[in-house]
Amino acid sequence: MIKQSGIPERWDLEVDLVAVGSSSGGLVAAIIAHDLGLRSVVLEKADTLGGCTALSGGVIWVPCNHRMLEMGLSDCREEALTYIRGISLGRHDEKNLAAYLDNGPEMVRYIEEHTPLKLKVEGSPDYYADLPGGKSNGRKLVPHPELMTQLMAEAEKRHPLISKIRRDPVRGFAGIRGPWAEGHGLVGPLVLACLDRGISICTNTRARQLIIQDGRVIGLRAEREGRDFFVKGTKGVLLSCGGYEWNEEMCKRFINTPSLHGGTPPSNEGDGHIMAMEIGAAVALMDHGIFLPVIHIPGEEIDGKPLYRSTALGYPGNILVNRYGRRCCNESFYPDVARAFLAYDKVRSELANAPLFWIADQSFRDRMPVGNLRPGMETGNWLHRADTLTELAQQLGLASDNLKKTVERFNSLAREGHDLDFLRGETTYDRWFATRAYPERKPNPALGPLEKPPFYGMQFYLGSLGNLGGLVTNTNAQVMNVRGEIIPGLYGTGNTTALLSHGFSYDSGSSQGKSMIFGYIAARHMVRS
Repeated sequence: MIKQSGIPERWDLEVDLVAVGSSSGGLVAAIIAHDLGLRSVVLEKADTLGGCTALSGGVIWVPCNHRMLEMGLSDCREEALTYIRGISLGRHDEKNLAAYLDNGPEMVRYIEEHTPLKLKVEGSPDYYADLPGGKSNGRKLVPHPELMTQLMAEAEKRHPLISKIRRDPVRGFAGIRGPWAEGHGLVGPLVLACLDRGISICTNTRARQLIIQDGRVIGLRAEREGRDFFVKGTKGVLLSCGGYEWNEEMCKRFINTPSLHGGTPPSNEGDGHIMAMEIGAAVALMDHGIFLPVIHIPGEEIDGKPLYRSTALGYPGNILVNRYGRRCCNESFYPDVARAFLAYDKVRSELANAPLFWIADQSFRDRMPVGNLRPGMETGNWLHRADTLTELAQQLGLASDNLKKTVERFNSLAREGHDLDFLRGETTYDRWFATRAYPERKPNPALGPLEKPPFYGMQFYLGSLGNLGGLVTNTNAQVMNVRGEIIPGLYGTGNTTALLSHGFSYDSGSSQGKSMIFGYIAARHMVRS
């Protein structure tokens, strides 16, 4: 039984649905609740809107969506079930997966028909497209960049709050397709849909504590302008406030790495996890995340904290090596790079590879950007440069003999077009990834030797674009307690909840898909409750 806690003498705001976090899921829930006759409000901890969604690629993974079917691309529920079952490591929940697949297409169609958001098929394959049930195109949707740019440029003139949508902290952080594409283009139209409906969005309002009465969550205590701000949710509170990648203590407890660097807004500190765990909520998949290699360029910040960003790797002319100067992963597939970072050596009782180092030659620098350096720009002092691999190894603290042997072997494999060590460029996804930048390279667009001096190198760190472990929810997006019982009045979506629809697998757009689908489900359930 949940104990009664902190009921205020009066509420500062009373609505039916309280969405904590202005992520895609929180915004969708507020919209659906309003359209079905409920009063809703969105509370945002930060001064800006959109959270991690705004800094993402804006991809939504939804099998059997109407956009792919309009293009004549085939898909069916059974294929999607087979795909997830095959890659989840058995850690998904069958009922949650069914809810995801059954509600996803319906949610996408509703949002396109009732909000300004318009979507298009992105064109990329599933990460494991070659496995049973995988698809080479169609399941990933993104905001239509041309339509969204024109729409949002006009909307900014009418709604000043739209200027609060979080923008990329540095040029090229999330992508290059325009100011209202990708994550920014996903959040913008959803915020606009809220504003056009008169739904209040409160920034600088941090949820602190859930309020319980007679065993039910009835609202929360937030902080606003330096004082308590009490919000009542007669139908429910939806936690959609991101992961915990910026909470150092939580990361240390749940993830097997000495350090993890958030590639999301610093407001993602696990507030939703903590509030729900305080009242007995169960958690799952807490070791799961969108882990990838990142770099830090001195002086780059996000909200006053060091910014860690990804950069180009896995293309011809570059490799990754471990601290011994040896390759340890498929550089074209970032989940495999993350695996190498987290690999554990039980004999030595230490991480087997970390730290990892990026090595490239001049042919790569002539063609591809590195961090904030475009081709032809002078090398920054954060990027090592040397005329020989031996000298570069000395600068990076690597064994020069190992690095030279590694590059020699890789060059031999690259010329033959087959990476016998890590199968780089052998999958549909790898080939799609590399072909975007090297369409002319045959037979393997992901491979090319490192042979043109000077050579370049830098250390990579392990980053997270969202920790995917979180609260356990059922098919109605209701949060469950540690005994497997519903916590009445409490709902969750986004990275505040565990990715139980997919288990330990991940595909680009799964997180956004879950966020929006279960936000949709939560609002509809509140109407019926």
